Amino acid sequence: MWALKKLGYDVVTINNNPETVSTDFDTSDRLYFEPLTPEDVMGVIRTEKPLGVVVAFGGGTAIKLAKFLDSQGVRILGTSADAIDLAEDRERFEELCEKLHINRPKGLTVFTEAEALEATKKLGYPVLLRPSYVLGGQNMIVAFNDDDVHEYMRIILAQGIENPVLIDQYMQGIELEVDGICDGEDILIPGIMEHIERTGIHSGDSIAVYPSWNLNDIIREKIISQSRELALALGTKGLVNIQYLIYNNDLYIIEVNPRSSRTVPYISKVSGVPMVELAVRAMLGEKIRDMGFGTGLYRNPPYFAVKVPVFSFEKLMDVDTQLGPEMKSTGEVLGIAATREEAIFKGLIAAGYKMIRPSEKGFVVHRREFPGGKPLGEGAGVPGVLFSVRKTDRYELPDLARKFYDMGFRLYATEGNAETLRDFGMEVEVVNKIRENPDDNILTLLDSGKIDYMISTSAKGRDPHADSVRMRRHAVERDIPCLTAIDTANAIASCLKSKYNAGNIELIDINRLRAAKQTLCFSKMDSTGNDFIVIDAMSQTVNNPAGLAVRLCDRTNGGIGADSLVLIERSTLADAKMRFFNQDGSEGKMAGNAIRCVGKYLYDNDIDGITEKHGRRTDATEKITIETEAGIKTLLLYKQNGKVTSVTVDMGEPYFAPELLPARLEARPLAALNLIAGSNAGTVQAAIESGLLPERAIVNAPLVVDGTEYKVSCVGVGNPHCVVFSRFVDKEPLAELGPQFEHHQAFPERTNTEFVRVVGSHELKMRTWERGNGETPACGTGACAAAIAAVLNGYCPLNEDITIRVRGGTLHVRYTGETVLLTGNTMLCYEGTVEI
Repeated sequence: MWALKKLGYDVVTINNNPETVSTDFDTSDRLYFEPLTPEDVMGVIRTEKPLGVVVAFGGGTAIKLAKFLDSQGVRILGTSADAIDLAEDRERFEELCEKLHINRPKGLTVFTEAEALEATKKLGYPVLLRPSYVLGGQNMIVAFNDDDVHEYMRIILAQGIENPVLIDQYMQGIELEVDGICDGEDILIPGIMEHIERTGIHSGDSIAVYPSWNLNDIIREKIISQSRELALALGTKGLVNIQYLIYNNDLYIIEVNPRSSRTVPYISKVSGVPMVELAVRAMLGEKIRDMGFGTGLYRNPPYFAVKVPVFSFEKLMDVDTQLGPEMKSTGEVLGIAATREEAIFKGLIAAGYKMIRPSEKGFVVHRREFPGGKPLGEGAGVPGVLFSVRKTDRYELPDLARKFYDMGFRLYATEGNAETLRDFGMEVEVVNKIRENPDDNILTLLDSGKIDYMISTSAKGRDPHADSVRMRRHAVERDIPCLTAIDTANAIASCLKSKYNAGNIELIDINRLRAAKQTLCFSKMDSTGNDFIVIDAMSQTVNNPAGLAVRLCDRTNGGIGADSLVLIERSTLADAKMRFFNQDGSEGKMAGNAIRCVGKYLYDNDIDGITEKHGRRTDATEKITIETEAGIKTLLLYKQNGKVTSVTVDMGEPYFAPELLPARLEARPLAALNLIAGSNAGTVQAAIESGLLPERAIVNAPLVVDGTEYKVSCVGVGNPHCVVFSRFVDKEPLAELGPQFEHHQAFPERTNTEFVRVVGSHELKMRTWERGNGETPACGTGACAAAIAAVLNGYCPLNEDITIRVRGGTLHVRYTGETVLLTGNTMLCYEGTVEI
């Protein structure tokens, strides 16, 4: 409306839903709340005597009035009534597609049940049945057999329809959606959207991603050319919505709507193209090529945008949650991010989906155990997922279930589904169907609290007494997410597998979207096998480093790949400040290996004039200071040929108090001789008496994990560490034990875990499990913790160099009692740029 007012016209709006204009009722000069019926609309027209009417922004209800208004001599602005009828009339539209050589699913029109059955014989099952001029997919179904057709035609004919019933071949493929603006000569396409769900689910109930990600250039060019041909052949002036289908690598058209669609506001916001304004200008005769946005497909934005539907099934009694051709959503939300994965995650949580991960519920990723060593089968609380899918979906079931299984979910399934999962090597508990056992079945399982997600697909869903409908309704009443499309379930499972969470996603101001991707310079660096992405944040702006770490540190999904992301920022307290982020986006306070990379980067690149500040002397040592969340650290840089080759870091004084670590274990007196295990017990005793070592600490303390008691020593070196001495560190099942230690209830903020073998009085061998990263080739603070624990247990001497052998190389640690010194090599791997 404001677009017309902007052009100098008085605008009158007729609206049948006050809620749609409750916040912007003053956008037009006059507003009528009237039913959108021929009689009521003509009453307003006779009163106002307008130059013309616009029906293209009122959805299907307004479009239906076009033919009547045209017959009354009312001028239709934009696309004509005849063009609208051409898009809706089956025979006329098929003739147009044939003339333009555009593929579409074969279809027939029928008026009787007998004709419908005859049509299905020609087309073959499954078929899509719908009335002409359908609104929101109402009375639209997919029929799989004659019984479905009998039932549907009896219901639809009882309503006294005037237009024919349309029957189409049902082709299950990738569904695409295009919103365009046409002036009768050219078309502008702000973007192509791709649905997560395959065809068969109403576009309003599908998750739509913009821009599309599955298209090759051949199909993309075909979409652009066919959209232009259709819009021009229809005589479109204004907005047009076209839905396509990719089936067997070919493009088919589903339908054309010469009007605004629900995705117009969504695409307008993200693309920056004011679609409504441009459409109005095109309706009034202006040419698209003169509007400043070009023609054809508009450039892709530097973001992905995901439209996720919102449902209100909990408020609608007896309505089946099974999604299909008939629209059931009551709203939608928008997720915007630099990557498709993050955008989908944001859209899902905005729509109210519960993103439950085993580790975030306090349970470990390993599927068989959770903290305290209690077996998975004992007690609720272990996340569970229930599968009950139709036979035609079972070939896709193993890949979907595997995602949940590998994350640590317990699998439940009905008999046929369970058999499929067992064939693929997954443990699953069989659940009775409702009719099989009235006292122990799917409904009682849903009541037990063991199920966090239910995946249910069925061929039918119209009978509220059917078992499939009853169990889906039961899930709604128990607030359990019920996913009725394999594609939706896969999208959620993939989001759960990603490391995105509410704490590391980027907050984007939709009013200040970037026009292009940002290019960041980075250095890939290595310290004893730990690799880091180092970014100079003094000269570059880095937004949302937590989410950037998730994206760039990923080694399997197009990222650079690293153990952590490291930012170098300005400091008023030291030469620079270091921040580092783990692969899951969590920010650590200190990293001994990362800070050595920072020292080398600063000096070798003369960042912020550091060489002038400290002087550059070939083959000499220099001291610099780095601010961290664990305090200011002093670094001694060793150089060869003017480049830093290794670094000694003064890690500061370690801490041992349980409340500082934090740890829910008892700190006991070190002076008790039964705590001192090694040959250096006398040295330890003397150090305690002289005040060099703490009087109390968590040393050699019992901790039960996975049903086994371990003796652990806990130390804080900027990060919490739990050290376990082992005779055979290479045999320790770290992939299973690591997550259980990390998420153990004894460590409320999680912990890093080191498994250490004492090779000799001055040598240790270590493997480490880092919180947020998993097993890594090395860990600087972990090496320090191992050396400290070895001293406290009497295995190694105080204030002497200890060699720590890790999978990535060798580190040297000296624990003086007052501080810890960490020394190791560091190197530059390569430099590069990345677009974000």
